[in-house]
Formats: sequence, C-alpha cells, structure tokens
Amino acid sequence: MLIHLALALSVTTAHPVYDQTLVKNPLYRTGKMAKVKCREKPISSMNRPQARKYIEALNDCLNKAWRAQLKKVGLPLTNSGVGFINSRKDHCGSKWEASVAGQYCYRNFGYVILLDRNLLEYPHSLFIFHLVGHEYGHHIQKTMGLLDAFNHYPTSGKRETQEQTRRLELQATCLSGVFMGSAFASLGRPASDVAELKEIIRSSGDEYWKGHDHGKGKNQQTWFTRGFESRDPKSCNTWTSEPGKVA
Repeated sequence: MLIHLALALSVTTAHPVYDQTLVKNPLYRTGKMAKVKCREKPISSMNRPQARKYIEALNDCLNKAWRAQLKKVGLPLTNSGVGFINSRKDHCGSKWEASVAGQYCYRNFGYVILLDRNLLEYPHSLFIFHLVGHEYGHHIQKTMGLLDAFNHYPTSGKRETQEQTRRLELQATCLSGVFMGSAFASLGRPASDVAELKEIIRSSGDEYWKGHDHGKGKNQQTWFTRGFESRDPKSCNTWTSEPGKVA
C-alpha cells in the first residue's frame, strides 16, 4: 500500500527478525537488474482514460522486467494484474483509508490504483510511476514468500507489529527504486524529476499522518534511493536493518 503523504511519528524499538524467508530470501541473490526500456504513455491532468493506459503499460513493463530478474535464479513470476477505482471503497477485505493511493491484494495477485483528483491533478511528476512500482513491489514480496512470512510472523505487541509493517512497506519502496533505476534512462526525463520525486517521498512520511506503518519521510527517501542507485534487490533487505533505519 502506498499513501499520498503518509502517517505519524514512529517509535524506535529493537525487534530483530529471525525468519529466514525474510532475512535471507533468494530475491537478494538475483543481482543488479538489467536496464530496461519502458516508454511512458502520454498523460494529462484529470484524464482517467490516459491514466489507465499509462499505468497498464507500466504494469506490462514491470511484469517483463521482474520476470527476467527472477529468471536469473530460476524462479517463475505470475503476472500482476492492475485495477482502478474512481473513489474510495473497501478493497480486499479492508477499508480504503483517506490517505491511500494504491493497494495490493495478495488474494488476487494484483493491485488497485485510486484515480482521484489527488493523483491526477498534477500527473507529470514521477509519483505515479513510483506508486505503481511500490504496489508491484508488494507483488514481488508475495511471489517470493516475503508477504506470507510477514503475515505469519509472530509479534509481541502493537509496536513490534508496526515496526515489521514498516519493514515491509519500506522494502516495497526500495523495490520501486530498483525498477525505476533500471528504467530511468529510457524515459527521456531529466535528473531533476528524480530529485523532485525524492522530495515528494520525503514529505510523505509517518510524521505527517496518524499512523506508524510506512516510515518517516527521510527513511522512505533513503530506501527509495538505495534501490534506485543500486538496481539490486539485495539493497532492499529491510529485515536486517537497525530499527532507526525503519522508523
């Protein structure tokens, strides 16, 4: 799940993770993602049909890039589907919160994007690209068993649950960076667009909202940057990071 501007101040507490599926997943052995060509479809303000075509084309590109990535270690990938809603509604058995822009449903192997004014009024930044990459990151987590391991991981209480949820979400943010770093040269965009996106991500931290499950803005920005610069899922192992980096 990725939010427009995110959630409230996180508490830093040490809750080490021991599940081997999380800390030593085969995903971390896939190496640097090859550069991919991913041309963006045209998209203008408040144009839902264009937005759907833009996101569907991007999803196709993500399917292709991640299939090739997992094939390097002999792992298959089921394509992720993508759906759209124009206003908030319950999805995948949970309430669609006001700050949420996209949501992955592990039951359906796909995600849904909310095509509302917040997303479509200024569609020319890389935020939509990142949003889709983040939700697809959850698809990779599901494919690799990370999401199931997270869902079944025992926690000692609310604070630990929140910390492990941030690890999950920050990993998806990092995986979005991996893909964007691999595709960026093909987009024909200036580096200033990435700088702009980083500022958007930084301003989307938990400190701005009433929650503790996506991470502080500086940590979201840091994990995205790690993925973008390395293009390697190994750099996205949030499960072994010290608590302050996933606060």
